[in-house]
Amino acid sequence: GEESTQSFYQDGDVILGGLFPLHYSPVSAVWPFQSKPAQTEYKHFSARALRWMRTMTFAVMEINQRQDLLPNLSLGYHIRDSCDDIPVSVKGSLLLVNGQPETGRGASCTNVGRQPSPVIVGDAASGVSMAVLRTLGSFSVPLVSYFASCSCLSNKKEFPTFMRTMPSDQFQIKALARLVHYFQWTWVGVIGVESDYARFAIQLFLKESAKYNVCPAYVHFYPVVLSREALKELMNTIQASSATVILNFSGESELQTILKECRQQNITHMQWIASEAWATAKALWGDHSDILQGTLGFAIRKGEIPNLSNYLRGLNTSSVQASDFLTEFWEETFNCRVNGSLNTHIHKEDAQKRGPCSGRESLDSVYTSYADVTQLR
Repeated sequence: GEESTQSFYQDGDVILGGLFPLHYSPVSAVWPFQSKPAQTEYKHFSARALRWMRTMTFAVMEINQRQDLLPNLSLGYHIRDSCDDIPVSVKGSLLLVNGQPETGRGASCTNVGRQPSPVIVGDAASGVSMAVLRTLGSFSVPLVSYFASCSCLSNKKEFPTFMRTMPSDQFQIKALARLVHYFQWTWVGVIGVESDYARFAIQLFLKESAKYNVCPAYVHFYPVVLSREALKELMNTIQASSATVILNFSGESELQTILKECRQQNITHMQWIASEAWATAKALWGDHSDILQGTLGFAIRKGEIPNLSNYLRGLNTSSVQASDFLTEFWEETFNCRVNGSLNTHIHKEDAQKRGPCSGRESLDSVYTSYADVTQLR
């Protein structure tokens, strides 16, 4: 798609940048390095991340409409998909702070179609946020994360421009250690995705839980993209241990794959302990409620945003055509195609067989995490 439809942009006196993981789980590919690699494809589309994006546009609209906030100054936004992928996020952050869209070779630097962003809201993952911070560190561009909880990011000497709207993992880890001690679980399996988020969190948990005489039955890290070999190794580790309590630090996308494999291997008797990244992920509970029954964890504090629900639901088949993001969401939700859309939908194999949208589709008739404002965290 064109640059104008592959992001959300609104002009203003000050442009707020935004990075959100709209797509995730890259498809593995091997490149011969003899030609320019094709664009990376992703397995999944996150309606939840689209809600985050649209909530940011809603917040900017609300601020601009009020006279008591930023008088005589209008805010704008430039919001991009980070794909929960470090290369994409770094590239997107540079585009945001330069204000220069992806144009053809030889384009003049003076031909800037979009203003630069002096601050970026993002990213969700701690590891991705660290990469962006290290890239933009020399330029002193503030990064304000809404989901990155790694305690490592509290190091102001290393990350002086980082801020966040959620607490550090340090607080969560203390609570998890006390939780395990409360139920007198002394033999616990600890697993996590290969990331800074999980590594620092597990390191803190092992140190804190030792105070309560809790011993790790095993500590296992698995890759973000779980191959058959990686899944087999993880399942073997779980099955070889007598521990029936598992603490997992990951996002919901990695856990989806793990839980599917657990069902196939008949590993359904485990007591799961959730990190905040997936403790309230409704998609997991809907698909694997039998395996996750009795799961414990600590969630981020819930909030309420007046009028957000009506704003999110104010979409129709006609209005979504203004953005590739919205078009893809509409097609995924209603299993139809909008006006001959060219979206490939790598995450849905039968996408090309979909019939055209009727124009009568309504978000009031379906459930989607995009429009669910009951768990704003």
